[in-house]
Amino acid sequence: MCGRPSASVEDLLAEVGVAGRAHALPRQLSGGELARAGLAVTLANSPAVLLADEPTGELDGGTEHLSLRMLRDRAALGCAVLIVTHSAEAVRIADRVIALDDGRAHETSTFRTGTQQQEAHVVAP
Repeated sequence: MCGRPSASVEDLLAEVGVAGRAHALPRQLSGGELARAGLAVTLANSPAVLLADEPTGELDGGTEHLSLRMLRDRAALGCAVLIVTHSAEAVRIADRVIALDDGRAHETSTFRTGTQQQEAHVVAP
């Protein structure tokens, strides 16, 4: 399990800015509110592996940054985080990026060695 053991769903809802909507039905929430509530509930479960499909697609820039920081924090605690996204910000913070182009996977990995940064590109058949 990876996550903050002391973080309750209520704490996480407050952190993502939807604590006041905790008792609303899903149909009463906007797309962004649904995404943020879903992230809070997912993180409260402290999963060992977290799969996120466009987790920031409905969010404004500030909320996207907050959500991605929360995902990075969980990754730092040992949680395996896989994000499927079109977000340039999510790609920027990723440890590893695999892009799909006409059904072919193109991997770009960035390795940090001291103050230098090296990139490796792999094309999978």
